[in-house]
Amino acid sequence: MLQPPSSYPSDKARHRIANAKKQGKTKLDLSNLHLTELPSEIISLTALRVLDLSGNQLTELPPEIGSLTALQTLYLGDNQLTELPPEIGSLTALQTLYLGDNQLTELPPEIGSLTALKFLDLGGNQLTKLPPEIGSLTALQTLHLRGNQLTELPPEIGSLTALEWLDLSGNQLTELPPEIGSLTALEWLFLHDNPELGLPPEVLGPTLSDVTERNAKSKPPREILDYYFRIAEAGEALQECKLIVVGRGGAGKTTLVKRLNRIARDPNEKETHGITITNLEFDCPGGAVKARVWDFGGQVVLHSMHEFFLTARSLYLLVLGERDDMLERDAEYWLQLIRSYAGNVPVVVALNKSEGRNRQFDRATLEEKYGPILAWISTECACEPDEQAGIAALRGALTDALNTEHMDSVRRKFPRQWSSIKSKLEGMTESFLDYPKYQALCALHGEKDSRAQESLSADLHDLGVALNYSRDPRLHETSILRPDWLANGIYAILRANELDNKLPEPFNGKLAPDGRITLESLELIYEKAENWGMLKRVDYPADKRQFLLRLMDAFHLSYPLDEENKVHLVPTLLELNPPNGSDEPTDADAVRLRYEFQVVPAPLIPWFIARTFTLIPDNLHWRRGAVLVFGDSRARVWATQDERYVFVTAVGPSGDRDDLVMMIRGTFKSLFLGYRGLRVVEQHDYNGSWVPRKALEDMGILLQEPTPGYDATEGTFDQQEDDG
Repeated sequence: MLQPPSSYPSDKARHRIANAKKQGKTKLDLSNLHLTELPSEIISLTALRVLDLSGNQLTELPPEIGSLTALQTLYLGDNQLTELPPEIGSLTALQTLYLGDNQLTELPPEIGSLTALKFLDLGGNQLTKLPPEIGSLTALQTLHLRGNQLTELPPEIGSLTALEWLDLSGNQLTELPPEIGSLTALEWLFLHDNPELGLPPEVLGPTLSDVTERNAKSKPPREILDYYFRIAEAGEALQECKLIVVGRGGAGKTTLVKRLNRIARDPNEKETHGITITNLEFDCPGGAVKARVWDFGGQVVLHSMHEFFLTARSLYLLVLGERDDMLERDAEYWLQLIRSYAGNVPVVVALNKSEGRNRQFDRATLEEKYGPILAWISTECACEPDEQAGIAALRGALTDALNTEHMDSVRRKFPRQWSSIKSKLEGMTESFLDYPKYQALCALHGEKDSRAQESLSADLHDLGVALNYSRDPRLHETSILRPDWLANGIYAILRANELDNKLPEPFNGKLAPDGRITLESLELIYEKAENWGMLKRVDYPADKRQFLLRLMDAFHLSYPLDEENKVHLVPTLLELNPPNGSDEPTDADAVRLRYEFQVVPAPLIPWFIARTFTLIPDNLHWRRGAVLVFGDSRARVWATQDERYVFVTAVGPSGDRDDLVMMIRGTFKSLFLGYRGLRVVEQHDYNGSWVPRKALEDMGILLQEPTPGYDATEGTFDQQEDDG
């Protein structure tokens, strides 16, 4: 095929211009023609109102562009413009101007003459500053400046009093002018990826893509600006963080934390029954950083609780035990759990009880799937001194992690008046603080703004100082909670059935063998926990026990069995072995499917049981599965002991059976979306082989069905943003 001559783009453009002039058109589309210059004939279209020149290769605009004084809309995006001619200021009728994705380094002062302009897109350029004349655009409603190199904004920005949308994300802003507070019409403000401003993610709120693509609700600009000016006027570096230590029971987490804190190893160290919170200091280049260390009990029944506490803006220490045959699977299990609940947070891995041996496993794949993993450190707490035990190396790795961009929250400014409030809550002896009392405490220490009080409560939650779930749409609980009180209060329930011969009767047995608990049975459960030294029963009065149960229901740890919410099922308290009558159906017409995981994520099956409890007859459930009945159909759902598969086998008349399978699949897909980046493959038994559902859909054997949040190419599910 012959290539068109080099003049072809211009010829095509001239033809369109001539045609537009002949027909008296007011709109002209010259987009994506590979134009390197604008044909001079364009000046003859003095009646033109809309001109689209986007997607070309224009490096400059001719001065004659100023002749098109009737233009109202001008598309110049995705070109190679390095500057604008002064004549651009003659387009005084212009209301919409697209200049995104060019190479502009500055704007001419004449830009201020476009006083009718309502929409201006300058995103994706190389602007380092804005001219003061920008303040003359008093009709402007939308201003896109994302992806430039702006370090500051002119004070004149405050004159844009009609501005409703301002996108400044992805710049290099070091400060905001006070005049930006005059933008009283502003409804959308995006300041993401300007690290020098010191604004944490929860203050910035959803990103532009979250708002435009996922319908997330943007953060009110006034809240963002109020927070910024509060820290700008009297802020100081926080130099604090939360260090969360996770791993299976017996991995040596508690001893490792003590060695990091320069406390000698206790060979008779008792297991952690719930959660222990201690302080640890790291010597960082910018000054000492105080880490609030959360050491979790590693018992399997407690893993379902981690959703409460695995938060973003934290550093994670994953401790893996001595069994080499479990090493890679355990790493995958915990890294998936961390990513599901906390997102893309930094992780340091301690290969504990290594005894000096080089432990072989596929680190590269784990880093690719679950990064950022900042270090893998071999440790052996039984050794002395710290260098030989790997403790010095681990302390160094954690110190280095605190100095990375992943932990910028350590260095961000914290309003000075908030520090005194934080100190009070750090030392609070009360188990919880009702929100009005919290507000009164804030006011007493100089913070009377209700929105700022909410932002502070979110900060304190992420720092692990005091927990608050008011922003969780499942709860809207406003009380300020002491972390150890909440953690141990629920951990005590989850461990109600553990056997311990060291405890007196009746606490050495199972207190909820059928998985059911009531407010009355909690009395005995908390007495057992008190005997363990886990908590003080008096700290859990009846009204707060009801709150704890409501919290567990919201996080799918339990399920109310009656309308009065007096009896609750806790799936993790169920027996480990299946009950009689729960065998897999073997009918010839059975529908069989399974979900394949790297590791079945905790607490998937307990969540599933809680969600589908009304379909489970005669207590046919156990810790790893359940039998469901719908109409005349029946299904067995269970997870395998090797934690790789969840199986579903359904039988019965085709109508009821297919409806039951649809309900089971729908429940699982909903639960999968509660995890970030969950890799799972749905497979169906087809002619005796397990075949991925997507392959059966591609072959036309099964109907294709779009699944929100599912990436078929990657085979992953991703959490959906909450609109509230």
